[in-house]
Amino acid sequence: MIRFLEHSEKQNIRPLYEQCFEEPKQYTDYYFENRIQEAQVAVCEEDGEMVSALHLIPKMVIIGEIKSRIFYIYGVCTDILHRNQGFMNKLFCQALHNLYEIKQPFTYLIPSDEQNACIYQKFGFSYVMDSQKTKPKELCRKPTHSLISRKAENADLVRLAIFAQTCTEKMYDITLCHDVEYFKKMKELVDVEGGQIEIYVEGKVIVGYRIWIDDEIMEEVLDHSIKGTMTWLSSEKKPYVMARIVNLKNIMKQLSVAGEGSSILRLSDPVIKENNGYFLFSYADGKIRIEQKKEETFKEKPKLELSIGELTAHIFGYKMVEGLPQFCSENGFFINDYV
Repeated sequence: MIRFLEHSEKQNIRPLYEQCFEEPKQYTDYYFENRIQEAQVAVCEEDGEMVSALHLIPKMVIIGEIKSRIFYIYGVCTDILHRNQGFMNKLFCQALHNLYEIKQPFTYLIPSDEQNACIYQKFGFSYVMDSQKTKPKELCRKPTHSLISRKAENADLVRLAIFAQTCTEKMYDITLCHDVEYFKKMKELVDVEGGQIEIYVEGKVIVGYRIWIDDEIMEEVLDHSIKGTMTWLSSEKKPYVMARIVNLKNIMKQLSVAGEGSSILRLSDPVIKENNGYFLFSYADGKIRIEQKKEETFKEKPKLELSIGELTAHIFGYKMVEGLPQFCSENGFFINDYV
C-alpha cells in the first residue's frame, strides 16, 4: 500500500532512513528535528512495515519571472531486504501522478551516483545542471585591499538575500528563491555540517558569496564586477541535478521565447500518460501555446520524436534539440540544493 504519512508518523521513517543513508548523526538529527515536518513523506508498506519511501520537500522557485512552489524529491530509499521487488517503481509513479494532478510544472532531485541516475532516467528524469569543482587553493585569487572576505553572520542575511535575489534572477531563467528564509535555513545547515557562508564586501556592500560544505563550494554567486577574477570554481564540471517536466502545459505558461513560429513533436512519457502523444507548439510575442492533437490531424509524420527527459533537458537549456525554440538560456537552470 502507498500512502503519505501524517505529521505524527514522520519520525517513524527514521530507522529506514538511517539504514539507507550513511549520514553523520548531527545531520540526521537536524533533518528530523527541523526539516521533515515541512516535507510530504510517501511510503510503500508491506505487511504493515514501511519498506520504501521518498520525501517531497517544498521549495520556492523562480521560473522566468513567476514564483512557484514546487517539490524537491529527497531521501529516496528502500529497505535492503525488499529491494528489486518493484516498490520504488510504484512509489515514484504514484508520486509523479500526484504532482501532475496538482499541476506541478516540474520536479527535481540530486542522484547520489550514476547507478541511481540511470534508475531515475527510467522515470523520465534528465540531467539539467552540472556542478563545478573547486579550484586548488594555490589557484584561488585572494581579495584585494578594497574587497573584504569574511564569514556571514545572522545580521548579514537580509542584505545577502537582497544581493542574491538580484543576481540570480538576472543571471538565470530557473532558480531557487534566494530570500531571507533560504539563507536562514542554509546557515543552520552549514553550521551543522561544519561549513560556512563566506561573503565578499566592498565599501560595506555585499558583492558576492560562497557556501562551503566539506571543503567544497556548494554555491557561488558573484557580482559581474568580480566574477572574472574572484571565482574559485574551476572549468571542470560533472552532472549534478536531474529534473523532469511534470505538467507540460503548466511549465509552458511560465516560460517565454523570442521570435515566432511553431513546432510539432511526438512526446513519450513512461509514467504520466497525459504527456504522451502529438503536440503543437506555437509561439509569438513571447507567449507559448501548446495543443495536444490527434495523430490523424497531421498530413505527415512529425519530424521530432522526444522523450519527456529529452524535452526537459532542452527546455532547461542543458541539451538543445534542433527544431524547437529556445526556452531557457544555456546553463539557465541554477538550483544548488541540499535539503
